[in-house]
Amino acid sequence: MCFMKYSEKILICFIATLLTLNLSLAVKVPLSSGEPDFTYYGVVPARIYSYNLTDSSNRTSGWRLDTGSVGEASLVVIVAAEDDTHVKVYDLTLGRPITEFNLDSMKKQYVLFANGTMFKVVSNKHVSVMLLNYHSIPEPTALELTLAFGFYTTTDGLFVGKEFVIMGSGQGIGTDYIILALEKSSVTVTRDDDLKFSVSLDANSFKYITLAPYRVYRITSTGNIMVQSGYIQGRGGDYVPCFSIPSAQGGFVGTYFTTLSLKSQEWGWDPERDYGFRITALEDTTVKVYDLETKMEVAKVTVKGGSGTKVQVESDAIAVQSDKPITLAMLHNGSITQKARTGTAQFASYGHGVLFIGIQPNVDTPIHLPTDAQIDAYFFAVEETTLVIDEDTYTINADSPLPYITPGTHIIRANKNVVLQLNFWPIEPEYQGLEYTGAIIPCVETVDENPEVTFTPIEGGFPIMYVVVGVAGAAVAAIVGVFAVKRRGGKPS
Repeated sequence: MCFMKYSEKILICFIATLLTLNLSLAVKVPLSSGEPDFTYYGVVPARIYSYNLTDSSNRTSGWRLDTGSVGEASLVVIVAAEDDTHVKVYDLTLGRPITEFNLDSMKKQYVLFANGTMFKVVSNKHVSVMLLNYHSIPEPTALELTLAFGFYTTTDGLFVGKEFVIMGSGQGIGTDYIILALEKSSVTVTRDDDLKFSVSLDANSFKYITLAPYRVYRITSTGNIMVQSGYIQGRGGDYVPCFSIPSAQGGFVGTYFTTLSLKSQEWGWDPERDYGFRITALEDTTVKVYDLETKMEVAKVTVKGGSGTKVQVESDAIAVQSDKPITLAMLHNGSITQKARTGTAQFASYGHGVLFIGIQPNVDTPIHLPTDAQIDAYFFAVEETTLVIDEDTYTINADSPLPYITPGTHIIRANKNVVLQLNFWPIEPEYQGLEYTGAIIPCVETVDENPEVTFTPIEGGFPIMYVVVGVAGAAVAAIVGVFAVKRRGGKPS
């Protein structure tokens, strides 16, 4: 992250933007005619900073600004999977294109946007696009980068597939990346300098891996996989990034999901923190959660239609299955309360997120917007689209997102492809800002496309440990085996 004084930061961001424009315009090319365009929308959070209590054990002790958290701009990273990829980037706030460039396979480009900017990336071939809380154009010698949270898209623009081209982020020293195998797969990870390694995975299994920041990787597989980065904050830290979870069947509404989770004897889930895997249902449904290491069922809950339940599962990775369609996300509801550590940090929880969710045409999509948080949500479409939220009807125009700030559980329906960006952060104090890490931006045009996957039933024995919080009540089962201590994060990395 950038820790310079404000004036220096603004000057560097301005100079970096000019350099980006000059470098890009030097290779300016038109988008290829006759080929479909692929569009990626986003909004840079307007208030990038965070306030902390002077005494985290005293809610009335007063708030102070963490000056190191202040950012004036965010970085957009664009990575090509194929040669001759033409990209054009627009500042929708200014209403004009700002740069245009050509990328070959496994090459990347940076673009810097000021806080509050709405932007659009258009390419003639699928690209990987990340929005990162990094406040300048990275120097060639840079070693660290903020980590993107979420699932990466394939070279076909889906969340499930057999080929991904992505850039590493984070510090490159932890296992912040996970490969989730839906089918039996031989996976090869090739870096941009041809350094490679391979792993073999059975269906319904996973492998944590380390990717170096700024390096570009091509991940190929013989079977269908998903690639995710991030972590879940346990009792060892206050900073709690959240992420959306696409269905392994396509889209964000489904009956089968898989994701990383949290398993740690010392730094596991905080039972007093208002967070967990949020399951939101359209109809009454039964949901089972499986540990992908043991293949055991570790939780079973009933969710009422039109509402949701939070589940905290002690596992490295999980699969979630339901008998009726649901949506799933790792969400924090916004409260600053958490379990105190040695008498401190009782009111230091900082739940937040920059999440992207695809809304498929004519599919009722239940979503939950945290109720104890400040919310900025935006619905994007590439053409005029009718959007229904609960019983209210709206029109989204191309390049003109629909803002939305009402918390709670909602049912969303659209007649065309829509991408929702959800920014949220604690409601306390009222002038709190959003100190986020990063997110992966999906392509609008591929929201309605689904992968072809052959699923293998998960077989298991008896459960280990789980905690369920929400309308289904609370339950704790016995702990079986020894939990490995694993801690994968603190503040933005």
